[in-house]
Amino acid sequence: MEGLDVLYENISTTNQRSSYSVYEETNPIGNNSFVDGTVDTHEMDIYNAVKIMRNILIPIIVFVGVFGNSVSMSVFTSNYLRRSSSSTFLVALACTDNVFLICLFVTWFDGSVDNILNSVRSCQVISYLTFVSSFLSVWFVVGFTSERYIAICHPLRAKLFCTQVRERVAVVIFIMLSVVLYNFASWTTDVYTSKDITRCTYNIKFIKFLNIVTWLDTVVTMLIPFTLIFFMNMRVACTAATFQEKRKGCLTPRDARRVKHRALRSKQQMRVTRTLLLVSTTFLVLNLPSHVFKLSSLISHFLNPAASYQMAQYLIQEISQIFYYASFSMNFFLYALYGKHFQRSLSFMYESMRLRLGCNDRIKYLERTSTLRSWT
Repeated sequence: MEGLDVLYENISTTNQRSSYSVYEETNPIGNNSFVDGTVDTHEMDIYNAVKIMRNILIPIIVFVGVFGNSVSMSVFTSNYLRRSSSSTFLVALACTDNVFLICLFVTWFDGSVDNILNSVRSCQVISYLTFVSSFLSVWFVVGFTSERYIAICHPLRAKLFCTQVRERVAVVIFIMLSVVLYNFASWTTDVYTSKDITRCTYNIKFIKFLNIVTWLDTVVTMLIPFTLIFFMNMRVACTAATFQEKRKGCLTPRDARRVKHRALRSKQQMRVTRTLLLVSTTFLVLNLPSHVFKLSSLISHFLNPAASYQMAQYLIQEISQIFYYASFSMNFFLYALYGKHFQRSLSFMYESMRLRLGCNDRIKYLERTSTLRSWT
């Protein structure tokens, strides 16, 4: 539930879902630092450095990510790749990532530039969209990873399960689940006003309910999907490696036909497998630090609710969050670097656009020339 990480970062010292019940102070440098006037200079330097880092990196991540995801959507919906493997999941993932990045930018702008989330309704909308998009992002990754797992490890079932119709049905089911599961964001969100500045927060009346939701969401968006992605990636990688070894050892065409995993025979299938395997693995790597910190915070608070929050924890948490945010912006670069079909489609779209613009310029030039001749 990274929704709280984004939404409540301006009023919570952890920006983690454990902030429901642990940290409610605005400043992360200790709960009593500014009360007793004993602010440590080193801690303040770290806090200011982290703030500068966020103010630089978050806008870059957002703008680069929105641009890359938009290009990815255009490529995967083009005639060349529209019917390719997992295209529906990849388009849905790019769209969902953009929604999350836009919500991230709004909350960053609200906390660092100008207070724009100054009503309960605006906070509810941003909260709801952030929860939904973060849930959908991880499960769309599970979706295309599952499809690749079936195609490689169970090729005889691929024609039955790996179809565009089933992809679209799965996308719709995930969306419906997210709409239902996270409807609580609309009625547990509230606003917090301090010194004429309004910040989004949670309604204290629902603190017990939100504590339960925190644990449930950790299972739904972290433990289950991460386990599935890791298991399926390992199986796909091992199956691909095994097939390569068997194919090298085959002496006759008849021996080659005996290899079980026929889905790996074409170079096209192998390229798609490698690219999607890289995308899901990168997703795990970038998300892992944030989730590990989050889980450790939940367990630590459960074992010792009175534990104090240290600057080192704040620093680690902020760095892990930057990695997490970057996971919503990385896919375009992975497609462009390692996806041969994506590269060809992108190049084709670029050439088509250039030719179209060139033709328009040529037409305008001829029109201007004919106009000048008519005046002379």
